[in-house]
Amino acid sequence: MGEYVAGFVPLGYYLASGRIGGCITTTGAATKLGGSGMTDAKLHNIPAVYLIALNSTMSIGQAPLQDVSVHGMNIVPQLQAELGDGCIVLDDIDTMEEQLERAQAVLMESKPIAIAFYPDILSKGVEIDVPSRPRPRGFRAQDVERFVQDFPRITDGRRVVIYVGSEAARWPGMPALTTQLSELLQAPTVWSVNGANAVSPDNRYGFGYISFGGNDEAMKLWRSVGPDDCVITVGFDPGEYSLNLATVPAGQVWSFTGWTEQYGHLAGEFRHRVRGNYDVVRGDLDATLREIIPQLTRRGVGRRPAVDLPVSLNTRQISREVREGSVDFIAFYEQLHQSWRPNSIGFDDVCIAYKDRQYVTQRPHPWIPFHTTHDGSAMGGGFGLGVGAKLADPSLHTFVFSGDGCWRLFGGALADAANLDLRLFIINNGVYGIVDKGLEVVIPDVEKRRYHSSLPSIDFVGAARAHGWDGYRVKSDLSNLKEIMDACYETTGQSILIDVPVDADQVIGLNPRLNNLTTKTYL
Repeated sequence: MGEYVAGFVPLGYYLASGRIGGCITTTGAATKLGGSGMTDAKLHNIPAVYLIALNSTMSIGQAPLQDVSVHGMNIVPQLQAELGDGCIVLDDIDTMEEQLERAQAVLMESKPIAIAFYPDILSKGVEIDVPSRPRPRGFRAQDVERFVQDFPRITDGRRVVIYVGSEAARWPGMPALTTQLSELLQAPTVWSVNGANAVSPDNRYGFGYISFGGNDEAMKLWRSVGPDDCVITVGFDPGEYSLNLATVPAGQVWSFTGWTEQYGHLAGEFRHRVRGNYDVVRGDLDATLREIIPQLTRRGVGRRPAVDLPVSLNTRQISREVREGSVDFIAFYEQLHQSWRPNSIGFDDVCIAYKDRQYVTQRPHPWIPFHTTHDGSAMGGGFGLGVGAKLADPSLHTFVFSGDGCWRLFGGALADAANLDLRLFIINNGVYGIVDKGLEVVIPDVEKRRYHSSLPSIDFVGAARAHGWDGYRVKSDLSNLKEIMDACYETTGQSILIDVPVDADQVIGLNPRLNNLTTKTYL
C-alpha cells in the first residue's frame, strides 16, 4: 500500500488491538511519505515500528539513487531530531542486540521507533536473541499514599473538576472507574476527544468534550476554573486542540499518569502547563484508580459544593437550514448515533467530522470508540488508521469518516483495501472546510475567492466502484441511512464508501484555535 497510507496503519493497528504494528519504507521519498504517520504516533504517544532502509555503506559518496546519506537527504539526523532515542541505527552487527533492546524500552514508554538499517550490514549472518519483556504493571505506592492523605484536606469545601485524557483510554475498564471517581468526588467531568473512550455515557457528572468541537456546558465549566478550584487529570492531553495553548488555571492540579516522557512534557512533567500547585501520581491509570477509590471511600473526601448536572450539554442555537441536496448534519449524526452496534470502532479524519461528531452526540457511545490523530493535523490519515484496525482485528466493524479534501491523499489506495470490509464515509462539502470557515475568522476582510478552498466535484461512489468497492450516496432527507447502515453491518468481504453531501455553511462544532490565529492575538 502507498507509503502515506501505510505510515498510519500501525497507529490504527495499536488503537484497535493494543498490539504494536509496523511499516516498512524504502529510501528517499517513501520515508518522507511514511513519516507523517510516524509523527502522529509521536504526538499521540502510540508505540509503532518504522523500518527505514538506508543506502548501502558502499554507495555513500557515489550519488546513489534516492540518496539519504549525509550527502543527500541526510535522513538519520532528521529522525534523531524527531524521535531522539527512538531512532535506532543498525550499523554494526555486533551491537544489534543492544540496539534492539533499546528499541523495546522506547516502545514500552508508548513511543514510536524508527529502525534505520544499511542493507549490506543486515545481509551478514548473525544470531540475535532479544526476548520480549512485558512492561511492568502497577503504581507508585508513595504517590498514592500522599494523594489519599492530602486530597481530603486540600479539597475540603472546594470544587473538584476531572479532566480525562487519551492515556486513560489505553487501559481496560476505565469508563466504569472514571464514573466511580466522578461520583465519589462529586466532580464535574470533561474529556478530550480521545479521552472520551475512557468515559461512560451514563456518567451523570459528565459535562462533555472540551476545546475543539467542545460542548457548550463543558466549555463553560472549563473556562470557569480558577485558583479556588482543584483539577484531577486522568492522563494529560496537552495539544492545541485539547488545551488551546493555555495553562490549567486551577489552584491545585493532580496529574495521574503512567507515562514518563509523553509528548509535550518538560522533564517528564506538565508543571509548565499549570498555574497553581502541581503533583504527579504515577502508575497505570486503571491500577491507580482501583487503589485510590476504595481508600478515599473509607477515609472520606471532604465537603464539596453542589453541582447542577446538565441533561443537554449544548445551549447554542444552530441553523438547520442547509442548501438543497445536502443533509442536515446534526440530524445525520443524531441518527447515526442510534445506529451503532457492538464490536465497532470509528476513526475521524482531519475534516469537519473531527469537530462536529462530538458536538452533536455530546457523549461517547458504549459500542463504538472513536479515535482521531489530530495533533499532527495530517489530512487523509484516518484511512490508514481504519486499514490498521481491520488488519489487527478483521471482525471489527470499522468506520472511517473522512473529507472530500482528505480523499486527495489516499484515493489511489482504495483498490488495495477493496476486500477489507472497510466502511468509509466521505463528508462531501465541496471545500476544504476547516480552511473555508477558518479564514472567515482569521482574515475576514479578504475576498473569499482568494481562500482557494473550493474543490472540484468528484463522483465518489463511481470512483469507489471503479476500485472494487460498493458505494452509496446518502439522500438529503436521510431516508436511506438505515438501509446504508444495515449494509455496513453485513460482512461481505467488500469495502463500502458512503458519500454524505454536506453544506459547509452549517457550522456546528466550534474551533477555538482560530482565535490564536487572528492578528489581534499577537498585538
